[in-house]
Order: sequence, then C-alpha cells, then structure tokens
Amino acid sequence: MEQGNSRTVFVVQVDNSKDLSDAKKYGSLRAVFGKPRKPYDTDAMVAKARRVLTDWQPGDYLLMIGDPTLCAVCMSVASEQEDIINVLSWDRDSFQYMPQRWDFGQMGMDFDDFETAED
Repeated sequence: MEQGNSRTVFVVQVDNSKDLSDAKKYGSLRAVFGKPRKPYDTDAMVAKARRVLTDWQPGDYLLMIGDPTLCAVCMSVASEQEDIINVLSWDRDSFQYMPQRWDFGQMGMDFDDFETAED
C-alpha cells in the first residue's frame, strides 16, 4: 500500500507495548478502545465502538489486538456498516501484519441442509 493513503486502521485496543509501525503502511492508526476496566459495561462498550467506527470507509482495516471480546465487538459493529471487512493480524513467521478480507455478505446459510464442517 502506498504511503500517504487516506485509509484508517482502527486499532481495537491500545497496547503501548506493541510496535505498530508495520500497520501504518495500511493507513493512519485510530484507537477504538483504550484500557477499559472489567467487568465491561457492555452497552457503553458497544455504543463507543459504534461511535468510533461510524467513520468506517471501504478499504479501512481493523487491527485485531487486545481483548478477543473487544475484537469481536468491533468486527460485529464494522459489519453493520459494510459487508466486507479488512482485518490485519500478526504473522509470527514473517513478523508483519497480514491483511485478510472477510465478506459477511456471503453468510446466507440454509440450516435445513447444514452439516458440520471439519475446518
């Protein structure tokens, strides 16, 4: 991705111990959550994710770091706005963030014919 792009990388949860410099090549970084206290006020957390992610544009990314529950909240909220969600996840072998494209518009499923997958 070119430097100086107008895309945003929404960082699920701030973690100052992580080097996010590789993620910056995908866009400018913007935090969704800081360090909220547990137990979470779930209504407030969903409202905050919706408020921050209201600026989501096609081509933006979610950087999946932090509490897995908060990652799930952000993925759900982002998919309310767009069918296709770009995600960055860390690849321990290449030591860089790898983009993934998740298409939630293809999730139609006929449960009458549903079989358990071995994935």
